[in-house]
Amino acid sequence: VAMTAADVQPRETCGDHWKRWKPWLIKNYLVLGFLFVIALALSWPLPGRELGSHTSGDFPIAQTCCIVVIFFISGLTLKTADIKKALGQPAALAYGIITILLVTPMMGFVLVQIPFEPVEFRYGLALFACVPTTLTSGVTLVTSALGNGVMALMLTVTTNILGVFTVPFILNAVLLSAPGGDSGGTDTDMAETAAKLLLKLIISIIIPMGAGKATREFVEQAPSFTTKYKTELGLTNNSCLIAIVWISISNSRGKLVRESALNIFVIVVAGVLLHLFFLTMNWVMTTAVMKIPEAERRAVLLMASQKTLPVAVTIIAYLDEAKWGAQGLIAIPCIVGHVSQLFIDAYIASIWAGQDPKEIDERNAAKRAGVGAEEAESKAERGASSEARVGVAAAGEVKA
Repeated sequence: VAMTAADVQPRETCGDHWKRWKPWLIKNYLVLGFLFVIALALSWPLPGRELGSHTSGDFPIAQTCCIVVIFFISGLTLKTADIKKALGQPAALAYGIITILLVTPMMGFVLVQIPFEPVEFRYGLALFACVPTTLTSGVTLVTSALGNGVMALMLTVTTNILGVFTVPFILNAVLLSAPGGDSGGTDTDMAETAAKLLLKLIISIIIPMGAGKATREFVEQAPSFTTKYKTELGLTNNSCLIAIVWISISNSRGKLVRESALNIFVIVVAGVLLHLFFLTMNWVMTTAVMKIPEAERRAVLLMASQKTLPVAVTIIAYLDEAKWGAQGLIAIPCIVGHVSQLFIDAYIASIWAGQDPKEIDERNAAKRAGVGAEEAESKAERGASSEARVGVAAAGEVKA
């Protein structure tokens, strides 16, 4: 049978496969990256451990470089109009700050009473609830979720600076409430921790972000560059975040594999449930109660539900091991809590990435307008009915 040219199906090339899979890979890059580096860190921790072992003073060089890159890009893409928009939602901003610094840390008083084994796990999870929101991952996730990245940045910087002064005192109260509890560190230790953390925040977040913003304002080509390479800049941010997680898991691999599978499973489930509880609480407040605009709602919902690992690990280093046990074991709940919240929120962000916040706001406004119109029509009908009844009654009186 003779075959015509139309009957011959062209073979797919590598380029065709790449075009088909590229959008999916970009959309799920963060989750896929986490899966890869966790498998790599558990099977071969040496590269990540070596990369994270180099320090300059109190600064881990690799992690600090990743944080600097993330926040320089954040500043470079920072639009003044977005800042004004974020400040235009003071209720959302205030809710986020209060929830991050005061409301969610109250869970520490509950967690420290739960009899996890080993006992260090209860201290670690309670400490994790007390620290501020994430330094890096939250902003990246909010941006990839089409949320208000500026609102996320403001919550990150504000709560982590204020948290320097609030966390030591809240944490001391939580530890004192533990069975047989006592202060885990002196006031001098806590003051030194606060000062060092503040310095790290200024150097690794505020200065790079300010430099990025200045570059955008004073370099003429910067705005067009960020628009043209928006996807590439986003992937760079995600890659830096993946690198930080890789280093963290590589450093903790030895402690993780020595614990029993059941203990690890229990604390992982506890970390997941803690984050789901925060997400549920904040969803109710931002969606059903406050009705915050969608882009800002996404930012507040994610940022007010996350907790930062670097701050937690910094504080752990100043706890008295003779009283609270091995610092490495205390760190494990913080690590698994951090990783689990990244996976959960990365999944949420991937769903939101396909939903335009402006369209959602327009639909919500239309619904509210429709409900308002229905209420107005109902009131008008009730008023007309009432007038009709009055008219009938008056007519009856006239006849009488």
